[in-house]
Amino acid sequence: MAESQILSVIRVWAAIAWADGVLAESEADGLRRLIRGADLTPDERAAATQLLDARVELPDVYLAELNPESRRGIYRAACRMAVVDHVFAHAERKMLDSLQKVLGIPIEIAKEIEADIPGMGP
Repeated sequence: MAESQILSVIRVWAAIAWADGVLAESEADGLRRLIRGADLTPDERAAATQLLDARVELPDVYLAELNPESRRGIYRAACRMAVVDHVFAHAERKMLDSLQKVLGIPIEIAKEIEADIPGMGP
């Protein structure tokens, strides 16, 4: 069974957070907030929580298989999750910037997506 888009977003976000080999406390806090606020099944929540315990790497094919619409959907979901707790932390901004680059979304498109998300701000 394919994982939900929300869990995919958390997995991508965790991989970005772990990219330097260390999960900084601010990154872990951002991920915990995302997991707490996300609409996940108990199994998905358990899987998401495990992403905090060990380095997460995405196989190269993971993003290569996504079409542009799916990439934008993942970015949009990540933006929504970043503000779900009504706190848009600096660590979340940094992760969104990294996610935008990893997904290959042009900055203009990323700004349009963010403009449509209440709470993202300018």
